[in-house]
Amino acid sequence: MKNVFVIICLFLCTAVVAQNNCSQYYATKPGRQLIHKVFDKRDNHSHTTEYNIEYTSSSGITMNFTLSDEDGEHITGGVLELGCSNGTTYLAPESIMTDLLSQYENIDYTIIAGDRLAIPNDLHIGLELPDASASIRIDAQILTANYDIDISDRKVVRREEVVTPAGTYDCYVITYKNRLSGRLVSKTYECTDWIAKDIGTVKQETYKQNGRLMSRSVLNDMSDL
Repeated sequence: MKNVFVIICLFLCTAVVAQNNCSQYYATKPGRQLIHKVFDKRDNHSHTTEYNIEYTSSSGITMNFTLSDEDGEHITGGVLELGCSNGTTYLAPESIMTDLLSQYENIDYTIIAGDRLAIPNDLHIGLELPDASASIRIDAQILTANYDIDISDRKVVRREEVVTPAGTYDCYVITYKNRLSGRLVSKTYECTDWIAKDIGTVKQETYKQNGRLMSRSVLNDMSDL
């Protein structure tokens, strides 16, 4: 179950969307494929996430995602529906949770949506971004548990160039706290995202409260099919 919530947090930190009515800091081109490799605290490749943009309109975007392990074996996948309005992109956390949890047998769950994750079009250093949240109740045979996911203290802290296997990008750097709390776990992580125009997240790092790196992801490949 722990891995489910790590994946949820990962997708909350790495969603992709844009269009004229949305933020310019995400990919919108139908047919665009983005592949991210994720590494653990020992810098070992742990899994790969592939995003494929299927459809874009003035009000949002539909994309497919696939999560595979270090050997390329399929773990899970689904469809993400993202919205946009007034120059801001939005991701509803419950859309990710539903797609992920539906892959696991013998689990019933109820999702209560909170504030959506938002990225505006006018990013600049010092900008404070709104919080995001969601709650979920899980019933897995003899276990019943409630969990809250809260993303807070989001701020654009600097701008820097990032070199990745997919290329070199001029990025805004966003830091925030990601807190998972519930009956069986209560953890707070410090996260940093590097976001580039027309692409979205090209790099992401997650740290424990003691400052030790827990995981990192990097854009490994981008192509237009």
